[in-house]
Amino acid sequence: MSLIHDIKRLKKQILGSFLKARLTFLNRSVDIGSDFYGLSGCRCSRGKNIKIGDRFYMGHNCFLSADLIIGDDVMFASCVTLVGGDHDISDPSINLNASGRDVDVKPIVIGSNVWIGHGVIILAGVNVGKNSIVGAGSIVTKDVPENMIYAGNPAKQIKSR
Repeated sequence: MSLIHDIKRLKKQILGSFLKARLTFLNRSVDIGSDFYGLSGCRCSRGKNIKIGDRFYMGHNCFLSADLIIGDDVMFASCVTLVGGDHDISDPSINLNASGRDVDVKPIVIGSNVWIGHGVIILAGVNVGKNSIVGAGSIVTKDVPENMIYAGNPAKQIKSR
């Protein structure tokens, strides 16, 4: 291997370790596997239970704001957002800003070997099956089966892999 390749790999490891330390410091319920790498501006909400597998890559400005489980070998492009729960809107007599949060919110589960494109939003309770791809700009409101390519708003099957 070349010296330039070695330097780039070392830089990636250092930056990944720094972001991993920052995310776990800000939220003690974050568990991140080995070979984590993330770029600037990534963050997660406090109080969310987050488990990330090995060899996870996260592009710039990603936001993890849900209870979630992410498998191994998953890639997030930049600006990916995982959203967990929302305001309780069941009683219209209560002002929305005083309504509180949903209490029965399911986690987001992303299988192994998944690629999530730029600007994707995934909502609470969604499962993205292993070996799947979600195209840039998609909003995922329902489960994505294994080995599928989904895209759009709302995300729909484009083709299988």
